[in-house]
Amino acid sequence: MRFRFCISILLVALIAGCGSKDDVVVDVNINSPDKNVLYLNRIDFNQIFKVDSVKISKGENHKRFRIKQGDEPEFYSIGTKDGKAVTILASKGERIKLTLDLNNILSYQVEGSEGSSKVKEVVLAFAKSKAKVDVLSNRYLSSDSPEEREALNKEFDAERKRIKDELTKFIWDNPMSKASIMALYLKYNDNIYVFDSSDDLLLIKMVASAWKALYPKSNYTKGMLEDIKSIEKKITNAKFQQMIQNAEMPIPDLSISDRHGKKITLSSLKGKVVLLDFFTSENTVSLLDNRELMEIYKKYKSKGFEVYQISYDSTKEAWLNYLNSSNIPWISVREEDPKKSQAAIFYNVKQIPANYLIGKDFNIIGKNLYGKELQKALNEYLNH
Repeated sequence: MRFRFCISILLVALIAGCGSKDDVVVDVNINSPDKNVLYLNRIDFNQIFKVDSVKISKGENHKRFRIKQGDEPEFYSIGTKDGKAVTILASKGERIKLTLDLNNILSYQVEGSEGSSKVKEVVLAFAKSKAKVDVLSNRYLSSDSPEEREALNKEFDAERKRIKDELTKFIWDNPMSKASIMALYLKYNDNIYVFDSSDDLLLIKMVASAWKALYPKSNYTKGMLEDIKSIEKKITNAKFQQMIQNAEMPIPDLSISDRHGKKITLSSLKGKVVLLDFFTSENTVSLLDNRELMEIYKKYKSKGFEVYQISYDSTKEAWLNYLNSSNIPWISVREEDPKKSQAAIFYNVKQIPANYLIGKDFNIIGKNLYGKELQKALNEYLNH
């Protein structure tokens, strides 16, 4: 598998520029044992761009960086030439406070950035695993006993499986976070990645599909899609071909109850074009969108179009009253406590209304499509 992601486990991030409310501002408090130079870099999928550098003195320093930030969250690193650095994941308009000590880089603290907090979770989990693997590697290299080497190999395999399971859970819990891309590309050294087998194809597809929907022109999207093609080219025997065919749910599945208490899974709609819609009858825009969607549904239902609509009405009664009065013809479901919605977390829903258009292969093919834009997408996809 040809991974090319340039994030090292001890990288960090920031930026510089001048001022609008969308800029990222990072206040850095840094303790240095010596005079040094602090480098600020932006980390792209397969390369690193130098942004700025500043001299720091021995002891405590305070620096402020301001970055012009686009819509896509970006990884930035801040650190010294000797590799003592950390990574942050900055989103538009964030005001980030970073505290780090070059004597103990992993003790860094970050506030004001949800993405950076998730990155730190990944970094600390993997750093613990890498430290253990480094010890095992040194013992392996110094051992002359075949039996001991075999035992050390088993320990390594067990540790690799442990961290892989831990990171897999993180990725499934955070499929729409760019921190999950970072988790997918972690490596112990230049040759050994945590995720490096054909068995990881479904996980990579899920993250790539989510990121493609959010940022189709991103270099991370392009890089992951290239890696998926590379993996699939290597899958030549019947067993692996079957695995590809079975990997048709590369996005988080949902299982939510309808008005009758029956669990409806998103994956049960396999083979259809599905609009995954996040809705509340307590929102005027949502009501207008639903009225328009009714006509679109009538037009395209016979062509294989379905709607899986999740209600975020504050009460079950409000939801049921709306269903009874509006005669909604599509699938309508509601979680028990919309305020703690797992679906919203999985699909990174920050406001309602919102939707994703999902293709027959369960890859996301569009986001927040309404009215004419939705009809255009359905025409192009269903008539393709």
